[in-house]
Amino acid sequence: MTSSAVGAGTSPKACPSGRAAASTGRIAVGAAVLALLLAAMDATVMGTVLPSVLSDVGGGSGGGYAWLVSGFMLAQVAGTPLAGWVADRLDDRLLAIGATVVFLAASVLAGLAGSFGVLVAARVLHGFAAGAIVVSSYVIVGRVFGPERRAKAQGMLSMVWGVAAVLGPVVGAALTEAWGWRWVFFVNVPLCALVVVAIAVALPRRAAAEGDTGSRHRFPMAEYALVTGGSALFLVGLQGGSLGLGTVGGVAAAVVGLVALALLRRFGGSLVPRQMFARTPVAGAALATIGACVVMYATVTVLPVRLAAQGTSTTGVAVVVGLSALGWVAGSAMTGGLVAKHGYRPSMAVGALALIGSATLGATGALPWLAGLLAGIGTGAVTATTLTLIQDQSPPEQLGVATSAATMLRNIGSAAGVNGIAALTATVASSSHQGNRAFWALAAVAALTVLIPALAAPRRRTTTV
Repeated sequence: MTSSAVGAGTSPKACPSGRAAASTGRIAVGAAVLALLLAAMDATVMGTVLPSVLSDVGGGSGGGYAWLVSGFMLAQVAGTPLAGWVADRLDDRLLAIGATVVFLAASVLAGLAGSFGVLVAARVLHGFAAGAIVVSSYVIVGRVFGPERRAKAQGMLSMVWGVAAVLGPVVGAALTEAWGWRWVFFVNVPLCALVVVAIAVALPRRAAAEGDTGSRHRFPMAEYALVTGGSALFLVGLQGGSLGLGTVGGVAAAVVGLVALALLRRFGGSLVPRQMFARTPVAGAALATIGACVVMYATVTVLPVRLAAQGTSTTGVAVVVGLSALGWVAGSAMTGGLVAKHGYRPSMAVGALALIGSATLGATGALPWLAGLLAGIGTGAVTATTLTLIQDQSPPEQLGVATSAATMLRNIGSAAGVNGIAALTATVASSSHQGNRAFWALAAVAALTVLIPALAAPRRRTTTV
């Protein structure tokens, strides 16, 4: 394995040349973007429709409703590394079609659910398929565009998360108001069918890698147990209160989960690239991904609580949250050109400074709209850049597992932001000092986990060939 500067004329074997290939490539990428949008919106829509759901199928007593969100999240953790392995060892085309079909089936099951238990099962299936869809979408774009255009393409794809954050609640509320909450899921059916047809027609099968043997198809169950078990325990621990575990149970689950993840340094490699556990640019990118998502999701949790406590109207709070989502879109959009022209360091540094600025404004209480906007810009810039770096530094035969690992890092960071640092605002309604402490903590997180890795990132963009 060697490294070369991007722009040397490398191109993936899977992508044929010519006008027809370009046309089918655009169709495949369009389908991947649509699939990712559906999966991302499905992760945000439940909060909007939850009151209608609970009044229809029950589940509101004893905090059981929390499993509608947690079940999706934990299943997504299980589906993500499996999807990366399938994309590398078997076929990303098969992965995309299979994941979308499962997502379609889960949508039908959720729409027809006559009980709370059935709806939870559907959400679990949704989460598993969504994890696979996210990975397959990034892998398809990464392979269709190749190293030369990957930065701009991944920046475009990362914009989907910001769009979904805005559209998810809005579309969910509109469909629920017009036809009922079940249509939030039924509307996925024709769109999923469109994705399946487009992928089947436009995306060619990936040629088998040289030296591909039966041994490469043995699934690493032990490593999978560490990845999924460790991540799930950590995420459950962070939500210990809402899931009925209590403080002690939550802390114990989180600690055991972290220990399991730490063991991947010795036993990983098939599902999580070893570069993430060594002193490499990939390890720095992994840390920056987590840090950026911590700051973003803690900010959009803490800031609305503070604003509401200060008497800001619901519309005013919604504007701040919406600006953070739009900022994510803008940050992702600007990243592609910066990375392609100037390498990883400038865009990561700009993103880190935006996150620090957001946290500082939050701590001082000044310009909350700008704090939300900067949080989104910083997160969009950092996550799009780190994904490109991780993919660039991973060999082609590990593009799937590298992408799935980056996706899991985002999930861990977002959960830590919402349930970890945001917990410091438990008394924000009665004490603004508590909110200040949370934002100063976020500024420290951004400086230590995002800015330092950004300054250590390679000056020149390179890719493995």
